[in-house]
Amino acid sequence: MSVIIGTCGILASFYFVFTSPRSGFGGYLDIASLEMLLALPPSIMLLSHTVGDLLTGIRVLIHSVFNGTERRQLHVIKAITVSAAKVRRVGVGSLVDDLAKFRYPLLRDGVSLIVNNFSRDEIRYNLQSKINARQQELYMAHNLFENMAKVCPGIGMIGTVIGLIAMMSNLKDPATIGSGMALALLTTLYGLLLGTIIYAPLSERIAIEAEKIAKLDNLVFDGVLALKEKKSTLHFKDILKTYGATQKIAPHVEKHNGEPR
Repeated sequence: MSVIIGTCGILASFYFVFTSPRSGFGGYLDIASLEMLLALPPSIMLLSHTVGDLLTGIRVLIHSVFNGTERRQLHVIKAITVSAAKVRRVGVGSLVDDLAKFRYPLLRDGVSLIVNNFSRDEIRYNLQSKINARQQELYMAHNLFENMAKVCPGIGMIGTVIGLIAMMSNLKDPATIGSGMALALLTTLYGLLLGTIIYAPLSERIAIEAEKIAKLDNLVFDGVLALKEKKSTLHFKDILKTYGATQKIAPHVEKHNGEPR
C-alpha cells in the first residue's frame, strides 16, 4: 500500500509541475535524452557487475512486492513448529514425506541434511555457507542499483555538455538551437529523476529485503539445529521470541500442548 501511495504522490506532483505552464508534456519529452539515460546506467554497471547481479536485484524486488518476507516467515514458523512436534512424537524419519512441503529452500535443505543423518557441525557449516552466499548475492545486487543511482546525474551532465556543444557549434542555424538546448536540459532532468526516484529507492528496497532475509535465514538456521537435537516446543518458542515471532507461532504451539516439554 505504501508503494502505491508513494507512486501516486510522485505522479501527481510531476503532473502539476509539467502542466502548470500549460505547455503539455510534449516539451518534456526528448527521445535521444531518454534513450541515453535508460541505456547508459545499466550498461556502465555491467562493466563491473554481472548480468546475474542485475537479475538477482530484479528477482528480489519482485519477491518483496508479490511474495514478501512476511509470508515466507509465516510458512517457516508453521513448518518448523509442526516438524518439531512430529520429530518428538515419531522421530526424524517422519520428516522424509514432508520435504516437498517446505517451500523455503534453506529450510528444505536443512531438513534434508537432518534426514540424511548429517552431524550438527556439518549442518551448521552447510547452512552458514548458504546464508553467506545468499547475502553476498544480495549485496552485489544492492550495490549495482546504488551505483546506477550515483551515475545517473553524471550521465545527465554528459548529455548537457553534448547538447551545449551541438548548440554552440550551430549558432548560425537557429533551427538547431532548440534541439541542442532541449538535449542539454532534459538529460540533466532525466538523470536526476532516474537517480533520485527510481534507482535510489530500488537500491534501498533491496538492502531492506536483504536484512529481512538475513533474519529469516538465521531463524531457519537455529530452527534446523534445534530440530536436529529434538528440542522441545518451549525451546522453539524461545528461538522464535528471539526473532520477534512469538505471537505468530502461538496458535501452532497450542495445537501441541500435549507434547512432552
